[in-house]
Amino acid sequence: MILLLILLIIIPIASYRWAKSHRPDYNITILGVSFGAIVDPFSMGLYATFFVHWLGLVTGMLGLVMVMFHGTLGYEVAIQLDLIPSGVVTKGSSNIIIALINGVAWGAIYGVMGYFIDKYRKHRQNPNKSLYQTGANNAP
Repeated sequence: MILLLILLIIIPIASYRWAKSHRPDYNITILGVSFGAIVDPFSMGLYATFFVHWLGLVTGMLGLVMVMFHGTLGYEVAIQLDLIPSGVVTKGSSNIIIALINGVAWGAIYGVMGYFIDKYRKHRQNPNKSLYQTGANNAP
């Protein structure tokens, strides 16, 4: 189980390193999208470490907080889209549906947050340019 958590967290780390060398203007955006895509299964796995070792007490509690925050969005969207029944404990394929919805939704949310961080960092490097100018208007 710990190996699966390590494999999951390698995805945003590898995407950040790739973006840093290939797309440095959007490296936080790419990190946000990749972290948002794996945050739901990663937080559930982190919560499961609560039962593994005494150190799991800390990681398990962190995972519980992350599950409570990140799991609700996908659950509510799946209920609203009638993909899972309301008021029923989820299991099996329902959890996969919720995780996929969470991956798309949190990837978009964290990606947008990363985009604005990238724009702000770029603006701080060159404060003479407007934060919202793009294209030909951005020429020096």
